[in-house]
Amino acid sequence: MDKDYFQIGENLNPKVRWYLKFVKLSRFFKIKEVAEQINAKVGRIDNRRGPLDDDAISQIVENLVVAKIARTHLSRKIKRFKLKGRANPRLHELRRDIESTSRPFDELACAIYKEKHYRMRNNPALLFPGFVPDGNEAFYLLRKAFLKYGSAYYINYPARRFHKEVVFHQILDLILDINNRKIKHVGKKGSPFLIGTSFGCSVIVNFLRWLNETGNIDRVQIRGVALISPVLCLDDVVDSATKRQKTLVGRAISNLVGIDPNDPEAVAQAMKKARAIFQKMFVSGRDFLNFTSKDLIPVFSIEDEVLAIFEQDIGSDSGYFHRYLDLKDLEPLTNSYLSNVPTMVLFAEGEGDVMAPNSPTLKSFSDINTLKTIFPDGKVEFVYSKDPSRKVTHSDLIFQAERFIEHLDPWLEGLTL
Repeated sequence: MDKDYFQIGENLNPKVRWYLKFVKLSRFFKIKEVAEQINAKVGRIDNRRGPLDDDAISQIVENLVVAKIARTHLSRKIKRFKLKGRANPRLHELRRDIESTSRPFDELACAIYKEKHYRMRNNPALLFPGFVPDGNEAFYLLRKAFLKYGSAYYINYPARRFHKEVVFHQILDLILDINNRKIKHVGKKGSPFLIGTSFGCSVIVNFLRWLNETGNIDRVQIRGVALISPVLCLDDVVDSATKRQKTLVGRAISNLVGIDPNDPEAVAQAMKKARAIFQKMFVSGRDFLNFTSKDLIPVFSIEDEVLAIFEQDIGSDSGYFHRYLDLKDLEPLTNSYLSNVPTMVLFAEGEGDVMAPNSPTLKSFSDINTLKTIFPDGKVEFVYSKDPSRKVTHSDLIFQAERFIEHLDPWLEGLTL
C-alpha cells in the first residue's frame, strides 16, 4: 500500500488539522482531491531526495495545504476586468473587420484580470508576461511590490492567435480609463506603470512605438516602465550565426525556425520539442527548492498551474506559436529616441544562459549611454543572487522573485512620492 503522507501530516501536525477545519467551513476546495495531489507530490519528493522523516513530511504537508488555501483565496480575489465605457472607434472597426472573416473577435483579445488592494493609490500596474506562464502566475510573487501603489492588472494573452493591433487598442483603452478616473480619497487621476518581462517587454516597447506612430502618445499618462529581462526580437534568444545553439532556450526556439506555419503537423512537432525543453528548465529550478521552508509557500501555490501549461498540446493556431511568429517578425530596436517615460531595465546575472551571445537588446540596454538615447530617463541594473550556488537567471520571477523586488521597490517608491 502506498504511503499516506497527507494522513501523516494531519495526525502529527495540529496546524494542518486547524487548516482543514477552516477549509471544511469555508468550502474552499475538496479535501479528498487535495489529499491525493499532496500524496503524489510528497511521494515524488520522497523518491527523489531520499527517505523523508515524519517531521519533514508534516512540515511539507502543512506548507502545501497553506499554499493551496492562499492560491484559492487569490483566485476568488482576482476578477476578470472589462471596461464599462465604450471602446474607441478603431477597436469597433477592428471587431467588425475580424468578425466579417468568421473569426470570433474575443479569440484575439487579451483577458485582463484585476486585483484590487485596500490601499487607495493612483499608480496601478499593468503586468505583461513572457511566453509562459500567464500574467496571473508570472507576476504572482512580485504582486506585493506593485499593490502598494494601486491595483494590479494581469494581461493574459489570447489562447489562440495574436493580433498586435487588438492588444494595443485594449491597452490604450485601459490606460485612458485609468487616466480619466479620479481615485477616491486621493484626489488625483491615475497614471499606471507598465511592467513587462521577457516577451512582454516587446509588447510594451512596440506599444510605445505604436503610440508615437498613431499620434496617441500625447493622450496618455504613463508613470513608468519596467523591462525585466527584455526580449525584443528573435536574435535575442536564437544565434542566427550558427545552427548549434548554446542555450536551452535557443535550442527550444530554434526548433521553430524554418518550419512552415501552414503545416500543422510540423508546427505541433516543433512545439512539442520546445515545450519539453521549457518544462525541463522549470522542473530543474523547482528541484532546488526546500519544500520544508515556509518562505517558499508562494512558489508552491503556483507550481501546479505552471506545470499544467507544459502538458497542453500546442498547435499551429495556438497563441504561443503566434507570439513566436510575432517575435520572429520584429527587428532589433534601433538606438534612437522612443520615450521619455522613466524606465527601469533589469537584467539577471545569468542572462547569458538564456540570451543569445550577440543579443542586440542585451548589448544596447546594458550600456547606459545607448539606453539613454532610447529612454532618456532610463536606468539599468543587474540582479544578483545571494546564494553562491545558484545564479539569478533570465526572468526568474518565480524562484528568485525577492532579488528582483529589491531593485523594483526603491524605483517604484521614488516615482510615487
